Amino acid sequence: MLRIQERVKENFELYVRCADGIDLFSDKAGKTKSRNGPGVHKRIGNLESLTDSCSDLAEKSFKPLLDNTTEVRKVQSALAVLSRVAPLLQVPSLMRQHIENARFSAAVKAYRRVLVIDDNVNIELLAKVKLRAACAARDAREILESRLANAALPLQSVLDSIRDLRDLNELYIPNDQAESNENGDCIKKLDPIPGVDVLEGGRIKIGDTAVNIREDPASLACLKLQAAHFTLLVNKTIQEMDTFAKRIFNGESLVSIKNDEGIDGDDNTVGSSPSVEMESKGGTEKTERSRWKYDILEARVMSTSRIVTIARTWLPRLLGIAEAARQAERRRAARIKSSGNVGDNTDIMKTFEVFVSDVSPSMRQLVEHGAFCALGSFNSDKGQLHMTYGKDSQERLQKLLQSPLPSPQTSKCASELAELAEIIETIHGSIMNLRPTDSDYFGGFAPEAQYKRSDMESALDRLTRLMEETMVIIERRKCIYAFDNCAKHNAQRASGSGIFDGNAILSCIQRLSDELTRPESCAAEIEKGCELVVNKSCEGLANYVRDRGDSARLRAVSECASVLSSTIDNIVREVSYLTNSQGSNLEECLVEEVSAFEAIMFDEFLEGIRRNMTVYCKLSPMMSANIEDDEFLAEKNRSEAQFPAHLSASLLSIVRCRAQVEKALGEKTVRKQQAPSTYLFLAMSTAADSVVDGICYEISQRLARMRGSQADQYLNELQFLLNTLRKYLNDQVLHAAEGCKNKLLTKTGGGVRGQGPDGLGGIERLERLGRMFVMCLGD
Repeated sequence: MLRIQERVKENFELYVRCADGIDLFSDKAGKTKSRNGPGVHKRIGNLESLTDSCSDLAEKSFKPLLDNTTEVRKVQSALAVLSRVAPLLQVPSLMRQHIENARFSAAVKAYRRVLVIDDNVNIELLAKVKLRAACAARDAREILESRLANAALPLQSVLDSIRDLRDLNELYIPNDQAESNENGDCIKKLDPIPGVDVLEGGRIKIGDTAVNIREDPASLACLKLQAAHFTLLVNKTIQEMDTFAKRIFNGESLVSIKNDEGIDGDDNTVGSSPSVEMESKGGTEKTERSRWKYDILEARVMSTSRIVTIARTWLPRLLGIAEAARQAERRRAARIKSSGNVGDNTDIMKTFEVFVSDVSPSMRQLVEHGAFCALGSFNSDKGQLHMTYGKDSQERLQKLLQSPLPSPQTSKCASELAELAEIIETIHGSIMNLRPTDSDYFGGFAPEAQYKRSDMESALDRLTRLMEETMVIIERRKCIYAFDNCAKHNAQRASGSGIFDGNAILSCIQRLSDELTRPESCAAEIEKGCELVVNKSCEGLANYVRDRGDSARLRAVSECASVLSSTIDNIVREVSYLTNSQGSNLEECLVEEVSAFEAIMFDEFLEGIRRNMTVYCKLSPMMSANIEDDEFLAEKNRSEAQFPAHLSASLLSIVRCRAQVEKALGEKTVRKQQAPSTYLFLAMSTAADSVVDGICYEISQRLARMRGSQADQYLNELQFLLNTLRKYLNDQVLHAAEGCKNKLLTKTGGGVRGQGPDGLGGIERLERLGRMFVMCLGD
């Protein structure tokens, strides 16, 4: 109470003013006051009437302006709403643009934004937008499904289409197209794809294969469709080759067939047609009759190249799609493992199964056709390679198709098949990675363990073995052809120029080492080829020597010595590097072949020396008895004596033999069979033995008619000869010469050597006169 009193005292003036105002405006005060009172209510009433009249006038005057303001506010409100939903309204047209420009990822992303609109939305515009977007999504799905069946589309584009179709299928797309078709919102009809029939409901047919893309995962359906294209292409290639062979056999040329079919010529194809020179030599008519054979061979090479091109293009393509399908399998298996609900996934074919069942047969057909074109028919431990085409053709054509290709065509096909084998090996290793894992089996994704090790994998293994066997056979043929050509070249050069071309053998082996992919499997052919070339080279040298003399034989011996000293070692080393063969007897065979021929040639040369030396060993006529009795004439003859003619001829022939051997073989060339003796020593020894033996024979023939002084002369000459040639003479000849000397000593009267008419001066005179020969025969 006290506080209230204090508050009133403090604010008394305000309380008084409030009281006066209340009294002024109270109804009671207004009614009780006099006429001359304030009249507040009357005034307020007047003001209210004035205000109402002003308001009516204002409404009449500003109504158009107010109406426009209301419309502006409505428009601004509508624009604000449209600005918020503008991205949704642009989605249908944006999707159309992306689809027309093949930007399907952007179209799928745009369609996701439309899905925020409820199906029961009351706004007609948004419902229309969602309907048109769904129609665009259906069109995109159809285009993507057709792209999966397009064989001309690059692999990366196919993989992108698989991803976009998978993402699109994960979204809700209504199937009712009635309203959208009435409004004409769908795009124009799809362009036709060659070899592809696009049916309704996601069904596509390629050849005899029909696939419903919407029943299988996109990647798996794409693998089935692309495999169907691959099968059709392989069958078409085989059928084309069969048609080409029959048309060529019936008289058409391969060039005209290429022009008719629009096939471009292959610059790498080995031309097998006969040359102009062959045509002029063999005759035009004969050439025309056999031209179809050359065209068939060229067609086989062309078909082999075509097969490799298909494998190079299609197998990596199918493998890339299969790997994408396997990734999708892993994702499905992971989802199944986490949810525990297998559903219908066990009924879907697995990637490995599709690849083995749909692709593997065509791969085998491809490999068999390439092998048959490149090799013809051949028998092996695993069976026989059968004909892939031409089975119903005439027997002459079948024989040509089954025959091996010549050397140039075989070399071309070998390089092509090597690439094919590498592709098949890579694909085989990658296919094994497509098998379902243990987690797939145990998780229920794969119901049985039928994919672990089955007949499917055995089929792939058989395909790999066939490719391997094909490569081994064609590379063996390549080795045979290469060494056969080398043997012909070496035989021609040996018979024409007397040269054993060991470098040609080494070049052939080195070229094979660069070209062969399986040299270990060709070890026997390489070794036999080396033996063949060496044998033909020896035969060529024999033909070179046949119509020539000892110099030709010596040249052949020189070539063989060079081969035995270094070439054979180089050949054996290159072959061992190439084939990794350790226990081979190649060196022994080559050495035996060359040594046998070298022995024949050198023996013939030595026999020629022996035969020629007998001519040069004829003794000069003996001094007549009259001159011998006349001491003055005898002394005069001795003072004017010259070097004996038979010694001069014999020693000169030995010098000539030495020069001949040194020029051909050198001074220090060792004969391998008689090491460490050199060819020069052996030739000089034979010549020296022949000379001494011949002179001893001549002396023995004249010994009965010989007088003492004559015997002393021949004794001096024989002693000089022995002194000069002693280091070249063998023990048997020396023994025979000593016997001849003893006979001459006996003829002189049994005196000591040198006690004849000349004494030791006769030997000194011979050494002085024949010092030129002594110097030539010395070291």
